[in-house]
Formats: sequence, structure tokens, C-alpha cells
Amino acid sequence: METLKVRIHQLLQQLNEQVFGKEHVVSLALLSAVAGESIFLLGPPGVAKSMVARRLKLAFREGTSFEYLMSRFSTPDELFGPVSISRLKDDDIYERVTEGYLPSAAVVFLDEIWKAGPAIQNSLLTVINEKKYRNGRFEIKVPLKGLVAASNELPASGQGLEALWDRFLVRVLVGGIEDLSDFDRMIASVSEEDPEVDPALAIGEEEYAGWQRKIAEVKIHYSIFEVIHLLKEEIEEYNRRQENADAADLSLYVSDRRWKKLVKLLRASAFLNGEDTIHLSDCLLLMYGLWNEVGQMDLVEEMVSKAIRRSAEGYLLNLKGIDDELRSLKDELASDAVVRENEDPGLQLVDQYYYQVERVRMAGKLLIFASDYQLLDDRGKQFCLQKDKYKSACFVLKKYDASLHGKVPQNKIYTLRRGRRSVFINDYEYPLLCVPGCMPLPPVEVRPQEDMAARFAQLEQKLQRVENDCEDLFAREKAYCESHLFLSARQREIMRKMLTHHQADVAGYRNELNELKHAYRKENEEYPAEGSENTLSGAASH
Repeated sequence: METLKVRIHQLLQQLNEQVFGKEHVVSLALLSAVAGESIFLLGPPGVAKSMVARRLKLAFREGTSFEYLMSRFSTPDELFGPVSISRLKDDDIYERVTEGYLPSAAVVFLDEIWKAGPAIQNSLLTVINEKKYRNGRFEIKVPLKGLVAASNELPASGQGLEALWDRFLVRVLVGGIEDLSDFDRMIASVSEEDPEVDPALAIGEEEYAGWQRKIAEVKIHYSIFEVIHLLKEEIEEYNRRQENADAADLSLYVSDRRWKKLVKLLRASAFLNGEDTIHLSDCLLLMYGLWNEVGQMDLVEEMVSKAIRRSAEGYLLNLKGIDDELRSLKDELASDAVVRENEDPGLQLVDQYYYQVERVRMAGKLLIFASDYQLLDDRGKQFCLQKDKYKSACFVLKKYDASLHGKVPQNKIYTLRRGRRSVFINDYEYPLLCVPGCMPLPPVEVRPQEDMAARFAQLEQKLQRVENDCEDLFAREKAYCESHLFLSARQREIMRKMLTHHQADVAGYRNELNELKHAYRKENEEYPAEGSENTLSGAASH
């Protein structure tokens, strides 16, 4: 199938000979024609909209074309052919002479499409959607591959044009030449003739029919279904917001038929790019089929990009699963720290600043600053016992530091550790005064060290798989995107940024896991208890 991609690439090169700044539009016209769909070009006069249709005709071997500028006075005869006078006179049969008109053409260009009257519109609906035309008593199958329509405006609301507008699957905004070098080459060019396309590259009738069967066999990965699902949800939510804001006329209407045809467009894109499965990069083409107003184009681009990104994160890479497991592991490792960092509403504050240590044998109350208690951990910190100068019969455990060396007797220095609504003083546990009737603390789930090691190993394996998947996705999708036949430069950049973002996310998870490993190893090292030989004596003895 790679040879097909090379052939289509060469065909596009020949179709785009002496085309300046509209190469991407020509490629989209070819894609829509191979998918059996129609394309609408919105833009002012003089931006080469009709040229696109003329070039598209060259893509088909022995292809015929029909071109017409619509007006509000246009009649069905002008598009579908005049009524055969001889058939009407001799056989009393009402038939049109269609040869040389729209029903006999492989490629059709209709300029100022929205000026078509109701009689023309009704016939166009059947021709575009079913590739059939009712000629008198008979229904004939038309050879139409691609219909290119153009206008400098969108269909007016309330004019019955909604059904015809819905038939144009690909909608492209066409402007003047933006690149200055393309502009210079255009104004300096002297040839106005269409290029000659190698017949070996052009698409034959039987070949085209065979391609339709092969396009139908292109597989849809579940990640592509997820892109569609996420887009549908986002569009429905957007429409609800518009209705609530009394702006229902700005909603995005996407019919079930349109979704089906868009998926066929993605299949055709994958097929012509030499693949048997739709890629995420193909989904960027959905941007051309979902907007109704020019002001919605940026919104649709954002919706499509977001849906592709979320599908890759959730279904191809399972980044959410890694994120959830890291959060869970971090919560378990930090459970003690969380308790320390949040005040326990069950502990009774004394004089607004202290917790009171209960069940100590001493003449008076033993207090500790609540802020100091919150900073305690299970490794042990040194405190000293001091008489409270402002309160009689009260003693306070205060943090000991080097500046107090020589000023505090050794038998008044203690090692304190954090407990659950308690404090360990030289390894003896003393409860703290609690609020009457407070809720008991939930039991602590103690995980053996081997269990935590197994958790780390399991998460390591999962992250390694994600890293491998991310590397594969980046290499595969980046190569596919860069050589994609139908994506614009902007769409390629969107995919590059998304892939780079995923790589950064995975690298971030790797760093986070490494930090957790380091913290866990450090947490489980042996820390000798300082002053473990001390006991509360004198003022406070056990």
C-alpha cells in the first residue's frame, strides 16, 4: 500500500503544478472525491476556487467535467440538460438530454451554489447523496466522483438551504495567497494552461470502484471511536450552553449521516496514505466537517485537538491509570505527613496555643505548643521541659536547640515522637486531651515493607509499558503525520505539540516515581533515637 501513497503523492504534485498557496485545498478536493463526497469552498472572488475543480478533473482518467455559475434565474435545463423534444414528440416521454451536463460529469463545479432555486436544490440532494438522477421515468446512476461548490457567503438561514448545506462534507475557507514567495511566483507566472497528468497516475473507473471496496475495509481502532465519542459529548454540551444563552442558532448540528460520512473520509485518508487502519492524525481532518459558521472554526479545532489528546492519554497510553496509581501510592506514603499537616479537630486546644499531655505524674499540667506538635514525626525530635513563667503549676515542652546547650540539664531533655492523638516521650506514649465526644480516628492500615516494595515494582512495570507505548506512538504517529498527504502545516504542528506533551507527561511520571522511591528509602532507613535513656523525672515522671 506504500506504493499507492507514493503514486497519490506524485499525482498531487502534478495536479499542483503552477498552483500557488492552494496545494492543500487541491489535496482535500482529491480526498473528498475519492471518498465519494462533496467539498464547499468559502472565499471571495479571485482566489482560485474554480481552479481547484479544474485540477480535480485531471485526477480521473477520461474524466469529464461540468462547470456552472449559478444565479437566482438558473433553471434545471441549464444544469441537467434540456428536455428531449423528439422523445416528447415521438414517444410522449419526458426526458432530458443529459450528455454534456451535470448528470454525465465525473467532476462538477457549481459557483454561487446558494443561489440555486428549489427545483435545482431537490435534484442536487439526490445527486450528491445517492449519486442518482431521476430523468423522466427512469433513475440513472451518475458517474459523479466529486462536486466542488463555491460561494463568497454561507447559506442564509430560513431559506430552506439546510439540507443542501449538510450534503457538503468538507468545508474549507479559501483566502488569498499568504506566503510572499508564493505570491511572487504567482504574479510572475505566464502559463495559464492546466498541466498534463501522467495517465498512469490518473484514477481509472474500475480502479476507483475497487478503491471504494478497500476503503470500506479500513479498520477503526477503539481509540478512534473514543475521539468521536468525546467530540459528540463536547458538541452536545456546547449546544446546551448555547440554548441556555438563547443562542441556539449558533449551535453545531452534526447529523448521524454526517458522522458516518466523516468516518468514511478518515478511512479514505488512511487508505490513500498507505494504511489499513485509521490513525489519530487522520482525525484532524474532522475539523473540516463540523463547523457551520466561520466564527466556530477555532472552536472546532480546539474540540478536535482536545478529543484526540484525551483519547491518546486514556486509551493508547493509559496515562490516567498511571496518574491514579501514583496519586494512590503517594497518599499512602504521605498518610502520616497528612495527619501532621492538618490539625486534628478532636484535639482540645488549651489557652488557644497548647495541647495538654495527659496521665503524666507531675505536680501540674504538662503542655506542648500545638504548632510544635504538628511538626513532630515518627523519627524523634528533642524537647526540653520548662516551667511556664506566666502560669502557676504548668510545665511546657519546648523545642531544644544548640543555643540551649549548657543551660538545660540533661535530665530535662526528652525525645518526642508523634502518635495518634498522643505523644511519645522517650518511647513512652501519653495521650493528649481530646474534645469531649469527638469522633475516633480511623484505624491505620499498616502495610508490610515487602508489600510496599511490591507496589513499587508493579508500578514500575506499568510505567515501563507506558514509556514503551509512548515511544512507539511518538515514532509511528510523528512519521505518519509528517508525510501525511492531506494535513495542513498547522495540523501537523498540532500533532507534534500533542506528541511532545505526552512525552513530557510520561517523563514527569518517571521523575515522580523516582522521587517517591527515594523518599521511601530515606523514610525507612534506621534513625537512632536521641536521648533514649531519658525518662520524665522530677517534675514529670512516669
